[in-house]
Amino acid sequence: MSDQNKRKGQRLVKILAALLILTVCFAILQWFIIKELFSFGADMVKDALIRQAPAGVERVDIDATFERVKSAVMQLPFSFLTGKIDLRKIKAVGDYAIEANADEVWNAEEINTLLRMMNASVGFKGGSE
Repeated sequence: MSDQNKRKGQRLVKILAALLILTVCFAILQWFIIKELFSFGADMVKDALIRQAPAGVERVDIDATFERVKSAVMQLPFSFLTGKIDLRKIKAVGDYAIEANADEVWNAEEINTLLRMMNASVGFKGGSE
């Protein structure tokens, strides 16, 4: 009976090891999908802001800000662990963007404020480029 319990235990260990490997593979695949979806979404928002940007907003600033944010997000979770990115500030940026675009029109002050908030969320303290 001891031999039979030993075989069941070995079989269970093999099944659990296979499930662990499968879970890790799915987690890695999921992470790449999330990164690609974020990149796609960020590019869409950046293009929309560039197209809708009124006078007083530099298109180069929009592009540079979105590249900084994409770079920091692509390095997650390490950028979060090292403090390079603040997810609470990113959430605040999203909330502000929804509120500022409630009338479906961006003005220069709203876009410039949004860009400053995005730069702050990834730790960029410089002025306009």
